[in-house]
Amino acid sequence: MRAARARVRLRAMEITPEMKAALVRDDAAIIGKAFPLHGDNARVIQANARHLALLLRDTNIPDRASRAAAFAENLLDANIYAHVVGRVDCARGCDHCCKTYVSASIPEILWLARAVRGKAAKTARVNEAAAKSCSVEQYVREDLRLPCPMLENRGCSEYQSRPMVCRAVLSKSLDTCLRIFELKSGEAFTPADPSATVRALNVIILRAGLILAGLPYQHVEMNHALSIALADETAETRWLAGEPVFGAVAMDAGDAKPSPFSKIVDGLVGALRQTV
Repeated sequence: MRAARARVRLRAMEITPEMKAALVRDDAAIIGKAFPLHGDNARVIQANARHLALLLRDTNIPDRASRAAAFAENLLDANIYAHVVGRVDCARGCDHCCKTYVSASIPEILWLARAVRGKAAKTARVNEAAAKSCSVEQYVREDLRLPCPMLENRGCSEYQSRPMVCRAVLSKSLDTCLRIFELKSGEAFTPADPSATVRALNVIILRAGLILAGLPYQHVEMNHALSIALADETAETRWLAGEPVFGAVAMDAGDAKPSPFSKIVDGLVGALRQTV
């Protein structure tokens, strides 16, 4: 009798194809838009992660990784514009944090590569930066002060395709940035509130989508990964097929161990697994 009841409960929990289709229809009204950072935001976070998972699993879309990155970056922008209302000192010509270590997810790398491909001078800068990045440990990159190859006239020349970290690291004190990046003061960075929360939630959404699609979610060193992507026009197709295209690229040390929000990602993945 107990076993029969257990089977009944399991059947009751199953999500039918019709239920999945209804969820996706309902998701359409809330995906890609700013959402609450606290409180009752589970439904919209799940909707955006489900959208990314379904996109990344759709083999009829050959550039689905790039498209997923573009969606995630636009979603992050929408949340920054909606929630960061205090002082932000970042502006064109302020490139102090553009000479430090940068990592990104593989879809973000592939999206940026699409913007850079065919631009010979910029590709040469990427390759030069990659050669230097490969020989320097992550923790000493601050001292190297290696300029991002996207920098031109002290501004980002691929602003529309820049990774999420570049979009979300917003400073409320230029003086502090000068001391940290130029004078090596060692003091803590002071992000514009609540940019750190915005970035964390959007990284969680993209990470959950990648996991549900069976794809690597870790962040890797940008210059080396971008150099590989630019050298091979089939990189996206091969990576989506499971090939270790970026296997030689160093993983961000922060992803080498469970992050503070690993449990949140796991919970989100668990909640969505039957719905994709």
